[in-house]
Amino acid sequence: MTSRLAAAAALALFVARPAAASSPFETYVVPTKVELSPSDPAATHVVIHGAFFQLASTTDMKYGDPKCGYMTFDCVAGQETMCRMQWKELRDWKQTPGLSLCAGFGMRDVASNAPVHPEGEPLGKPDLWDLGMGIGQGQWVDGKCPMAVQLQCTTAGSDGGAMQPGTPDATPAEPDAPASASDTGSVSPPERSTSPPPQPDAGAEPAPKPARLSGDRSGCSLSGGPGADAAVIGLGLVALGCSRRRRR
Repeated sequence: MTSRLAAAAALALFVARPAAASSPFETYVVPTKVELSPSDPAATHVVIHGAFFQLASTTDMKYGDPKCGYMTFDCVAGQETMCRMQWKELRDWKQTPGLSLCAGFGMRDVASNAPVHPEGEPLGKPDLWDLGMGIGQGQWVDGKCPMAVQLQCTTAGSDGGAMQPGTPDATPAEPDAPASASDTGSVSPPERSTSPPPQPDAGAEPAPKPARLSGDRSGCSLSGGPGADAAVIGLGLVALGCSRRRRR
């Protein structure tokens, strides 16, 4: 009975260790975007975006801290079918709810020389894709997998997020200053004077008003306003003649 329990415990320990352990792939990633080019059926190039961490020590399975960025690879001639299969597996990678899972690729127990490029950096020369042992799955991986899953990595385009020539500047232009009259050719209206109109001299005599003839049909009546004395004197004879005519 005791030997059976011991055997069962040893078997359980043997089975549990592979589930908890992760293979020491060159690189692990939590992919956010995987781009195959020139097309899925004819892909020979891949750009992988996401959170990466890479093997730093081959003796004790120590990995560097995860960081966001992208890696780019070309397929080795003659291995296109396997490259496309692995790249599509990375592209279709899905997280299992409640678990922190990372995808491993490349050789095992080998430190990677392929760099992780920061997002926004132009694409450089691609590295060669190493088929290794296929795409593996890691859950703990030196404690780096949960950290990578927690990273919120933004994804640029297939150009690494670099601004292309001819891209308009995002800085808004300042509004133009209003055009002056000399710019538009229009003439400004004359300025209005705010000075009061000139007043007549207080010591000057008012100008005489012209005499007005009004009255009957004979035209002998005479009326005038103030200052019409000169006209009255000049027309005195006319009035006298009219008076004589009426008496007759």
